[in-house]
Formats: sequence, C-alpha cells, structure tokens
Amino acid sequence: MPESSLQLSASSSAISCTSNGLGSSHSAGSSSQGGTAVYRNNTGEKKSKMATSQPPPVSSSTDLMTQRAILEQIFLKRAEEGDFWYVIVAEWLEQLKRYLGVPSNRKYYHQRSYPGPIITRRDYAHTVDVVHEDAWRMLIQWYGLADGHKPIKLVVYGYNRSPDIEHNINAFKLMLSNSPPEDFHNEKFSKMEKVGHVEWKARTLYGVEPDKKTRLWGKPDADGEWRALTCRDKAIGKCLDIDSDFIRPIIAMEICGCDDIWGQTPEGVEPSQDPSVGPLYEQDIFDDVTSTWEIDIHDQIDHIGKSVIDGLHMNFSAFVQRAKEFIDQRDAQLRQREREITHCENFSDDTRRRLEEKEQTLDVELASCQALAKDYDMKKIELASEHDQKLQELEELEQRRKTDYLKEREKFDIERKRFNEELERITEMNEIQEGRIKLDIGGVQYTTSLATLKKDSGSMLAAMFSGRHQLRTEADGSYFIDRDGAHFRYILNYLRDGGIKDGTLPSNENLWRELLTEAEYYQISGLVDYLYSLLYKQSELFSVEAKDEPEDEEEGNDTFV
Repeated sequence: MPESSLQLSASSSAISCTSNGLGSSHSAGSSSQGGTAVYRNNTGEKKSKMATSQPPPVSSSTDLMTQRAILEQIFLKRAEEGDFWYVIVAEWLEQLKRYLGVPSNRKYYHQRSYPGPIITRRDYAHTVDVVHEDAWRMLIQWYGLADGHKPIKLVVYGYNRSPDIEHNINAFKLMLSNSPPEDFHNEKFSKMEKVGHVEWKARTLYGVEPDKKTRLWGKPDADGEWRALTCRDKAIGKCLDIDSDFIRPIIAMEICGCDDIWGQTPEGVEPSQDPSVGPLYEQDIFDDVTSTWEIDIHDQIDHIGKSVIDGLHMNFSAFVQRAKEFIDQRDAQLRQREREITHCENFSDDTRRRLEEKEQTLDVELASCQALAKDYDMKKIELASEHDQKLQELEELEQRRKTDYLKEREKFDIERKRFNEELERITEMNEIQEGRIKLDIGGVQYTTSLATLKKDSGSMLAAMFSGRHQLRTEADGSYFIDRDGAHFRYILNYLRDGGIKDGTLPSNENLWRELLTEAEYYQISGLVDYLYSLLYKQSELFSVEAKDEPEDEEEGNDTFV
C-alpha cells in the first residue's frame, strides 16, 4: 500500500473491538505462501481464499491494467474528516498489489498469484491496513468479500492536530436532565456520530413516547459547562470540541413539558425555549457493520489443522537438517565449555591452596592483635577511671569558682547601683547649681533651680521659664511675682519632692484653702487635686460629726428645762 494508506499493527495501533463491530483481535496464523484462508461458496464446498492456481472469473470485466490505474489514484487519497476507511488484512492487500503490479514498500514473501476474495478478519494476519471507501467499493466489485468476513468501517475525525482515523470510540454517559448523577447509561458513539442518533438512543433507553419533544445538553467532561445540542445534523464531537479518544462526555436529555415549555434544564443552566432542529436517526454512521459477526468455528479448526500439517510437511527436512547442525554446534560448544571448566578448576585449586596458607598467616597475626587489643582495653579502663576522677575534681572546682563569682557579682551589682544613685544625685545637684534662679514672691526671697520650676510642664512657672517669654528682672537679678511669699515655700517644696509628704503640711483647713488658691494661680494640677482631696475628706468628717451632735444637744436641752 502507498505511504498515504494508514497501517494498524498488532503491537501498536490495534483497533479495539466494540459493540458496533469496528474491529477484532489479532492472530499470528498468517501463511507465507500466498495465504490459505478457507471460505465456502454457495454450495458449501471449501475453497482457498488466496489460491496459487488460476484466478476464478471476477464479477467485473475490468482488466488488470485498468484496475491498477484506478487503485493507484485512489491509494493516493489522504484522510479527510467525514471520510470512511475500511480494514483489510495487510497480507491480502500485499498479495493484490503483487498481482496487479502496484509498487509497495513491503517485502514480498509469496509469488504473484490471484489474491482471492477480500479478507477483513484479523484471525489470519499479524497486521491490517485500511483503504479509502472508494477503493473498497472497487475491490468489492472486482473480488467480492470472503465468506464469514464482514466490512470493518472506520471514520476520519478532525482532531486539533490533524484529521486522523478514529481508532477508539468514546464512551458517553447518557442521563436525564433532572435525574440524579448516579442514574446514567454508558453508551459508545463515534465522535462523528450525528446528534440526532444520540438523541434517538437516549429516547430509546428512557422509553420516551413518540409524541414527546426532547432536546440534548452536553459537556465534554464533568468539569465542563453545559452546551445546547439543538442541531441534530451536526457531529457530536464537533459540538463538544472533543479532541481525544479517551474523554467520557456527558449527555443530558431534557423532555418538554405538557404545556410545550422547556423547564427541566440541567443544574446551573439558564432556561431557554429553543427546540431541536432536524430529524432523529435510528441508524448510526456504521450501519453496515452493526450485525454481530458469526464465526464458523469448524472452518477455523480445519484451517488451522491444515496449515499446521502443511507446514510440518514442508519444513520437516529443513527442520531435521537445522536440528543436526544445531546439535553439532551445541556439542562443540559443550566440549569447549568443558575445557574452560577444567582450566577454571585447576585455577581454583591453586587459589584455594594459596588462600589456606594466607589464612594460617592471618590466624597468627590475629592472635597477636587480640593480645594487643586486650592490653589496650585494660589501659583504656585505667585511663577512663583517671579521666572520671579528674573530671569530677574539675567540676567541683568549677562549682566553687561559680559560687565565688556569683557572690562577687552580687557585691558588684550593689556597688554599681549605689554609684549610679550617687551619680544621679550629683548630676541633679550640678544641674541645680548651673540653673539657679532668684525669685521675689511678695517680698520674700527664694533661691531655686530652673529644673525645679519646670518639673510640672503644665504649670505657669514652667511656661514663664521655658524661654519662650522675655521676663524682666529686678536690680538684684531676681524675678518678682506678686503673690503670697509665705505659702510659696509649700509650692516650691511640692515641685522639689514631686508631691506633699505626710506631716509636712499643717492640719489647718484655712491654710489648705489659701494654699489651694496659690496652686490654682500657679496652675499646678497635682497639688490642686491633692488639696481638693484633703478638703473633701475634711468635709465628710465634719458631716459625720454634725449628725452625732443633735442627740447630745437634745439631751442638754432637756436638762436645762
């Protein structure tokens, strides 16, 4: 067959057997002498399909030259989408090419002879070829089909890469649009099958009445989106963009309601009222191979038996001669092997003797090494004991040093803390000495530091001496403030100490009120709050005493009366 024809070998591109009869299993029973497959004529008499005798008359008057010219042109055809190709046993096709003189890339192992009727069943060959539908029609017209053989029809599908023969038919999951996911039927369809036939098959499976309207929804896989399959004349594979022979598409059939309204679309699909267009098709695209093959078991047994007997008679002498040559060759190999084994045995004896001498020497050295190892073990024990003792002494010394270190560290921390406190006080004193300020409060002279006056950042004193305002000084360098000079010492002590210590403020409510007036003037919020708390406690104590006094006064009044 020319390079344009497609070959299917038993070891690689085997066409799987399906319910539509698109293939069969391979067999290795092909004959090398022109083929001896057996078939029956109309009278029941057995004949050879590829006999080497003169050819019987063909059903057409076309001469061999015309047949050759026609077939050479048809064999050049390429695979195009939608075309049909038929399976033929490769050996029969090679016999036909040899018979017609058509060039071929394969080697011929048989003489030029009439090929006989067409053989399609692969029980008689290792490999098969495919021919275009036009060539198949011509071959059927000229040579006919062998008895017991059926047409094996394949279709060309346009894959994304290129058009190619569809070797495997995809398994589809047929279900109703409103049925649960587990309720489905597995059916196989060609990717070039029409949508109308798939819909007819679904109607048959679910027993839909003829007067009911239906339409199909499909998606290429479980994760895909539903698509409306309303055009029944289109190929199902093209509608779903299928590009593999191993995808399992899902088809859901929707049945129209009694009121002619479509309302049972699959889940997640918006309802639409578009009906299906085109007729339903009861027959699939392989309508000529739908019948089940009937294999004549007895014919196969007779053929196999005859092939075996003929092969035994033809090859017995050659087998005996090859067996004798093989035995002589094997005997020479065994003698050579025996010589090699004898040489190996001698070499092994010499090696064993040298090894025994070496073993004795090693035994003496081993005994010496064991004695040394025993001495080393004793020394190891002594060294380990000394090591443990020294390690214990070092640990005790380390513990003592660690204890002494902790004590020294504690003393050092105390001294460092004391030094830091002294340093803070000295630093504070230095700051005070550097920023001394003289104040004249109502005629009373006070000397303090700038840091003391600025301790309360929200006070009037801090604002005065913040540097933002220009203050006038007296002749002696003091700053005059027209307030009570006697109470200012409490204000100054509060700023120095950061608060009023217990016992430093006299227990005098009038003094508290006067001092509160001064604190409010200077805007010292902490001192104001403290004085308010003292006055509040004093008022609570007075109210309690006032409640106890009326009883005593009442008793006194009674006595006076």
